[in-house]
Amino acid sequence: MIGYLRGKVQEQAEGRLLVVIPAGGSDETAGAVGYSVTVPQSAAYGLVQGKWVELFVYTHVREDVLDLYGFFSRTEKDLFLTLLSVTGIGPKGAIGIVSGAEPSQVIQAIIERDKDFLTRVPGIGKKTAERVVLELADPLKKKVDAGLFGDWNAVQPSSRRASAAASGDRDSTSHAGALGQMVRDAKTALVGLGYREQDIASLLNRLAAEMNPPPSKVEDLIRVALRQLA
Repeated sequence: MIGYLRGKVQEQAEGRLLVVIPAGGSDETAGAVGYSVTVPQSAAYGLVQGKWVELFVYTHVREDVLDLYGFFSRTEKDLFLTLLSVTGIGPKGAIGIVSGAEPSQVIQAIIERDKDFLTRVPGIGKKTAERVVLELADPLKKKVDAGLFGDWNAVQPSSRRASAAASGDRDSTSHAGALGQMVRDAKTALVGLGYREQDIASLLNRLAAEMNPPPSKVEDLIRVALRQLA
């Protein structure tokens, strides 16, 4: 089974990368092997053609089918694998969910049994949200509490929904969505500058959670991240 790939993206299509592994680790194409890998359709994966990438890979084998699903971070892969354990969710459904929101947001929503948030994620309907919460809320919380869930360490328990309940409106939820978009945009910008996504994912999520006051625009988040990466 293939669990990890490092190579150069030769071709890029919607939700799929052709990752070429040069022979001997050089940049030559002679003797190279290319792997077609399905990836999340999120901003971080949008502008990688011609670049070197590292992917944490899940190999899905079914009868005469062998599909590869790749992720820039362990957290995304861990969330994908966790979703696969839910009745009725296959690889296509799981990667759709990973594509639709930040992993930290999905994890927090599952732990806090926030079905309303989950149904706003593409690929999760009402019945699926109910199954996800029923089957994953407790075991996922145990994994997070034990520090066994990839590199995810940024979510402050209950902060997003507790704040929304205290205010009696949806301002907190809207703010969380805007903050999540800022994190995604910052990732895209930093990857474009040559940083590895797996090196910056945890940092950006932590900064977004800890900055006081919170960043008002993506440039603020990028500026603080660059200072810590220097």
